Amino acid sequence: MPFRTKQILVGSDSAIRLEPVELPPLKSDEVLIETSTTLISPGTERAKLLRLPGLTVNYPAATGYSLVGRVLALGADVTALKPGDRVASRSRHAAHVVAKAAECHPIPNGLTDEEAAFFQLLAIALQAVRKTRLEVGEGCAVLGVGLVGQLALQVARIAGALPTVAIDRDEGRLALAERLGADYCVNGNDAADRIRELDEFKHGPPVVIEATGNPVGLESACQIAAFGGRVALLGSTRGASEAFDFYKQVHKRGITLIGAHISTTYRAAAAPGWWTQHDEQQTALRLLAANRVNAAPLITHRFSSVDAPEAYKLLAQWDPHAIGMVIDWTAKA
Repeated sequence: MPFRTKQILVGSDSAIRLEPVELPPLKSDEVLIETSTTLISPGTERAKLLRLPGLTVNYPAATGYSLVGRVLALGADVTALKPGDRVASRSRHAAHVVAKAAECHPIPNGLTDEEAAFFQLLAIALQAVRKTRLEVGEGCAVLGVGLVGQLALQVARIAGALPTVAIDRDEGRLALAERLGADYCVNGNDAADRIRELDEFKHGPPVVIEATGNPVGLESACQIAAFGGRVALLGSTRGASEAFDFYKQVHKRGITLIGAHISTTYRAAAAPGWWTQHDEQQTALRLLAANRVNAAPLITHRFSSVDAPEAYKLLAQWDPHAIGMVIDWTAKA
């Protein structure tokens, strides 16, 4: 008998609807998951919602990729999981999903469902920091401390960055970054000059993580970085910047630009500095469970699944106070 559930769909008119959907029969290597919590990915989901450049989407479109729930049923060949197990899955916003068992991660004891839902965004931040080859004692600046920037800042501290600098134009986000351990917080206006006023950064930080997703952020990141610095492009940039002078800002200053989209992780076996996405996800859950990364303060808004349109209305407005937005699926729609 077909299994029916509900999922969030983005329409071509940018309207958000909670629509019924019929799930496919379980394959032998799959599991059926009943969702408890999903986390909105602000950059990617806003781009899909507003049809921003950089995405090719057929509407109506499912959205989301950070889900936590419990296993309801197993495919015939699944042995590593059992019904009732809590798992994290890179699945869409829906009350139930079918997922490959091998791509699901058991959630460590002591970690709440809400905190565990940050696993994929943390994996994204983690692989970006890793690709900079950040060394203990090197300074690191994070440009744009929205959700993924806040996570990247915490990962940089774990990796040994000293000092760390949060850069943003919103004082509320800077205050949160300071609460979570940033050594310095700098308002984004004239950030390159202001950072160089710090004793440790007279020549700029050797590592800069660009997490704004704004095309002009690349130019700012290169201006902020020290001569010979490494700039990781973590934010998914939407659109192009025609005025950027690569000769002046990159070539003449010996800057290394690092594409750090999560899709650039290795597909099969991990290698030093190049882990698979699956490995990054597991590490993210371990960091959360060990309290090395603090996700709870990043939760700014909670919505029930039936109130999802309100969540996306807030997302479309790009309210700087909306950082971690979680959707609760436990109240049946």
